Amino acid sequence: KAKETMEIYAPLADRMGMNRIRDELEDLSFSVLNKPARDLILKRLSFIKNNRDDTFKDISHELIELLESNGITATITGREKTPFSIWRKIQNKKISLEQLTDIIGFRVIVKSIADCYKTLGIFHSKFSTITGKFKDYISTPKINNYQSIHTTIVGPERQRVELQIRTNEMNTIADKGIAAHWSYKENYNLVDNSSSDPVNVTWLRD
Repeated sequence: KAKETMEIYAPLADRMGMNRIRDELEDLSFSVLNKPARDLILKRLSFIKNNRDDTFKDISHELIELLESNGITATITGREKTPFSIWRKIQNKKISLEQLTDIIGFRVIVKSIADCYKTLGIFHSKFSTITGKFKDYISTPKINNYQSIHTTIVGPERQRVELQIRTNEMNTIADKGIAAHWSYKENYNLVDNSSSDPVNVTWLRD
């Protein structure tokens, strides 16, 4: 059942943009299929958490102050990586557990698309960036309608910081997938394939 979930239902949840459900399905399956690897990662994450709380608060506070001084109202939260997502990156990128878990991740939630790009400019003007770590999924959304700006900077205290910049609507849709559009679009018709459709969901209907 765990193998079936990993091979069918987790990818299906990903295809539908249901990231929170996908993460849960993957991690539950991972705990069955490779418990020793998952336990090792959890032990590493627990060690990091105990030694990083102050660093996390300091960086978050500095980023908020920087945005506020430039007229941007934002909410910044930590972005927890799941054990399976860490394991997958270790396998795909051939890097060590220490290298991957030394990166701090933040999610920056702002009010509008214009604020997303302004926030990106503020961070890139203040901090050095990591080459090849910038992706604009707002101008070019993923096939499951996921939207966000991804970038990695060398932030305060020379700490490598991964940032996801998005609006509240984008954040809800990233968690709950295509169904979340009903929270924002009234009279939304999944079967309607007209050009006036607010979101192209032809792939999902097919």
